[in-house]
Amino acid sequence: MGILRAAWVPDDDVERDWQVAAERAVEWVEHEATEQRATAVLVLNVFGAEQTVPALRGFAQRHRVATPRSGRQRAGSGIGPVLAYVPDAKTLEFATGLARNSSLAAVEGANLFPLRGWAAQMNAVDLTRPDDEAVELDVRLTTAMDRLKFYGNNGYGPPFDRQQAAHILDDLRAAGLLDRDVLLSAMAARGISADGLKRLGQLIDAAGGR
Repeated sequence: MGILRAAWVPDDDVERDWQVAAERAVEWVEHEATEQRATAVLVLNVFGAEQTVPALRGFAQRHRVATPRSGRQRAGSGIGPVLAYVPDAKTLEFATGLARNSSLAAVEGANLFPLRGWAAQMNAVDLTRPDDEAVELDVRLTTAMDRLKFYGNNGYGPPFDRQQAAHILDDLRAAGLLDRDVLLSAMAARGISADGLKRLGQLIDAAGGR
């Protein structure tokens, strides 16, 4: 099984304080932890980031804290919900692995790794607009992503895989659907590794993605 439920706080309002964004994610993950009778995990890019945000500092005192560098041992061996705070691609990949068979909430840092495509692919609840339906991706894009996933199983390392991916990206550009941020985060939701996303990003840039 994959992620059972997902939520996010988009970084789309310059007036929204990071404390407010964190509070919304914390409340959702705390509810998930109570429902699942599990200990939650706060996943950060680096240790110490939680100390600058009171909501995260309190959450860290009640649950576990881990980073990609610390590995799974800091998160414990049980299954529980995960809060990924302004994750980059590598951190999101790590958080997703920890949240398997449980729940995942992410607070977006748009300058670090935009999450619009991820949220659409995961059918994530927008915690700033919880009553709104999740935005769906264009069916032409999702069909293309099926093919990109097939050629990305080896991280777009082999030349043939890169060549085939480039053809797909050219078709998306011609259709006006080659949005770099949306595509990369949606492919992250489909299990492409952080290294694979880096190579895919290079292919998107070469194809003239916006």
